[in-house]
Amino acid sequence: MSEGQAGPEITREQARRRERLWDTVVAAQAALLPSEAPALLWEPGLREERIAVLESLVPAALERAETCLRVLGVSHPEWYVGLPLDRLLESYLHEGYSGELVAMAIERVLDEPVGLAGAARWLVHSRGAERVPSHDAVRLVPIVSRWALSHPVARNRTETLEMLSLTRSGFVVPLLHEVLAGAFVPREIPEAQRELLHVFGDPETFYVEDDLPRGTSDRAYAALLLAHRGERGIRPRVLEMMQTAGPADFHALALAIEALDARS
Repeated sequence: MSEGQAGPEITREQARRRERLWDTVVAAQAALLPSEAPALLWEPGLREERIAVLESLVPAALERAETCLRVLGVSHPEWYVGLPLDRLLESYLHEGYSGELVAMAIERVLDEPVGLAGAARWLVHSRGAERVPSHDAVRLVPIVSRWALSHPVARNRTETLEMLSLTRSGFVVPLLHEVLAGAFVPREIPEAQRELLHVFGDPETFYVEDDLPRGTSDRAYAALLLAHRGERGIRPRVLEMMQTAGPADFHALALAIEALDARS
């Protein structure tokens, strides 16, 4: 789904509900900014003007990067929230900063729940993991990946696995083995945030580059990714899982066996 799309046509009541939810997110984001932050920040377009406002509100570059991460973390249950400020900050952290400075900011906010949520959203959903230096990535990406692999939203966990599939680092394979072993259990989401899961479409939508069927589990996807990396030792576990797998998981697991056989 491309930016700006709202998915299927929605009713007037659904539109009002979405607007109320967005107002809640905007209020929470505004609380993290100086009190004089203008409504312009949440309006579409006027990119350069909004960046100038942001930079005047928080003049220190490192502090501003930390603030951007916290603001992104406010709506962490839904990485696809289409608010103009979210989209602005995601790209601004890519284009307005070096990877080294963003890594410094991430390290400073990881101990804060909203900071960790924002760091995960940027590193995974916004593909920021590709921007930070490798020596920072090996420290930071495993931390946010572990948080994201227990995310209550299935598509966000899938995005995390997609990001790991593109990462060539020593921590990835052991982490995928943990996923395959069922070590990550989705967190419960607070009732107050549950409605936010539906603000930008079906929360169970499955985005994956391997074109797996909707409903494929994290374990089955991890098995396929490990198979692509030649982890032959997973074969007995994959065959065991196939005995009780539903159609979606069976498809992914069969692809894993094919990939392993191709390497034999």
